[in-house]
Amino acid sequence: MALDKGTPVYSSDGEEIGKVATVVADVQKDIFSGISFKHGLLGTEHFVPADAIGELTDQAVHLNLSADQAQELQHHSG
Repeated sequence: MALDKGTPVYSSDGEEIGKVATVVADVQKDIFSGISFKHGLLGTEHFVPADAIGELTDQAVHLNLSADQAQELQHHSG
């Protein structure tokens, strides 16, 4: 599945916490590592490891983390 930049990212408590900035993967090895998301145009990118993603569709990413937990994720420099 292709996940587009700008796809909404939701916390486990249903809050939209940002938009997909990048998909982190090794296409040649077929390994999906996770995504980074950003809240707003000037927001910091946060990396979400694959095991913290509960559901991934072409319409949205739903995390297994609350909004507060998601904001504590490590920063991602793309």
